[in-house]
Amino acid sequence: MSELTQDTQVYPRVCGQGNYHYETIQVKVEQNGSYTFDGNNSILLYGYLYEHDFDPSYPNENLITQSNFTCGKHFHVGAYLQINTIYILVVTTFDPNIRGSFTLRAIGPNNITLDRIGK
Repeated sequence: MSELTQDTQVYPRVCGQGNYHYETIQVKVEQNGSYTFDGNNSILLYGYLYEHDFDPSYPNENLITQSNFTCGKHFHVGAYLQINTIYILVVTTFDPNIRGSFTLRAIGPNNITLDRIGK
């Protein structure tokens, strides 16, 4: 369980505008394969997956994929991931200035290490 709070980092996710709270999570896999990340939340969330690093000033740089919006309060991000590569999962709000808790689930052919990246 994690939570986006008043103290959580923000960035202008859409067209360089708005304050979107977000959390960054480093992802490492032990086997090449297709992996998915699902969020179950009290708020509408959006997810982005990056290769190597994430710079909130340039949110399209290193972007591999992003979640598709669904009408429920969850997101789904999937990609083929390789060992020995660092991935960054960014969990952010669908709307600006929203905060709340969420649960993240990762599914794939082998173990996945998820480490929150601090401020």
